[in-house]
Amino acid sequence: MKRIGAAALLMLILLQPGCGSIEINQASVPIGIALDYQAGQIHLAVQMANPTSPEKTSGQGPRFFVFTSTGRTMIEAFRNLMLSFPRTPLWSQAGLYIFGEDFARSDMAMFADGVTRNQFIRKNIPIVVAHGATAEELIKVKTSIEPYTSTAIRDLLKTQESQLGIYTPVTMIEFVDRLSAPGVEPVLPMVTIDRSSEKEKLLLDGMAVFKDRRMIGSLNETESRGYRLLSPKMIQGGLFLIRSPLDENGWITLELSRSQAKIEPVIDGSRITMKIELKAEGNFYEQTGTGDLFSPSMFTQLNALASRELEQEIRQCIAQAQTLNSDYLGWGRIIHASHPQQWKELEPVWDQIFPYIQADVKVDFQIRRSYLTNKSFTFRE
Repeated sequence: MKRIGAAALLMLILLQPGCGSIEINQASVPIGIALDYQAGQIHLAVQMANPTSPEKTSGQGPRFFVFTSTGRTMIEAFRNLMLSFPRTPLWSQAGLYIFGEDFARSDMAMFADGVTRNQFIRKNIPIVVAHGATAEELIKVKTSIEPYTSTAIRDLLKTQESQLGIYTPVTMIEFVDRLSAPGVEPVLPMVTIDRSSEKEKLLLDGMAVFKDRRMIGSLNETESRGYRLLSPKMIQGGLFLIRSPLDENGWITLELSRSQAKIEPVIDGSRITMKIELKAEGNFYEQTGTGDLFSPSMFTQLNALASRELEQEIRQCIAQAQTLNSDYLGWGRIIHASHPQQWKELEPVWDQIFPYIQADVKVDFQIRRSYLTNKSFTFRE
C-alpha cells in the first residue's frame, strides 16, 4: 500500500493537466516568484530549488538559484524564461509572489487577468510588496534558518500574526477579489531588507495600500494593527502595551487572545456613520516596575486603558484610509450588503463621501487571566 501511495503522489507531481506528463529530470520546482518593472518591461525573477536536497547542499553549494527574464506582458516574461532555463517549471508549486514597488504602483489589471486565467497558479498563496529594495533583490536574500527566502517570508507572516498581531497576510484570491469588487480596496504586507548588520535579514515593514488597482501609500505598524482589529472575522493572537497606572514610566504587556469587530452603517439622510464595536479579551503577560496590579479596581483601570489603546489604533487606521481616500476598510462593501438601494446612489460619488464619514468606535477589552501567578511580585528593600 505504501508503494502504491508513493507512486500516486509522484504521478500527481509529474502530471500537468492538459500537457501530459513531465519527466522528473526535465522539471524544476519554483519556490517563489518576483515581479517588477525594468526599462519599461515586466521583469520576472524566479527562485528555483536546487535539485539536491537542502541538507545535502548545506556548506557544499547554493540552496536555490534565481533565474530572470523580461517580457512586454507578464505571461510573455514567464514564457521567455524558457530561453535560458532548460527545465519545465511546475508553477503550481510556487508558494509566494513578491511585487516590486514599481510593479505594485502600475495597473494591477494585467496581473489579475493573467493569474485568474492560469490553471497552474495556486490562488491561495500569499503576496507581499518589496519595500526599499527591488523584488529580485528581496528574493535573493539568503536566510539563516529557512533554506528558501520565499519560505522564510511565508513563515514570518504566519508567526508574527499569532505572536504579535501586526500585519495581516493576504492571499492571491483575496487580493484579486478586492481589486475587482466595488466598495473595497486591497492592502498587502510589505517586506524590506535589513542591512543594519553584516548579514542581510528580512523584515516585515508596513502594509501597501491600493486604490483603483494601484499602490498609492502605506500603513505603519500602528495603523496595520488597527486594520487587523477591524477584521469582521474572529482574530486570535497578538501583543500590545499600555502604560502602568502606578508608574508613568512603566509598561504593561497584554496578550490579545481573541477579538471580533462588528461594523454597522447608520444612514440618516445624507449623513453616514459607521458604528464599530470591538469585543476583545486577553491576558496579563508582564509588567515593568513594582506595584500590585492584581485587584478588582486595578483590573478595571487596566481594562479601560487597554480599550483606549485598541480604540486609538483603530482610529489611526481609519484616519489613514480617509487621508489616502482608499476604502481598504471595506465600508462601501458593508453598505452594499446592508443597504443595497442606498449603495446604488452612493457608489458613483463614493470617493467624495468616504473621506468625511464619521466613525463611532467602542472597544470593550477584558483581562481573563495572568498565567502562572495571580499577584505582583514584592521585593525587599
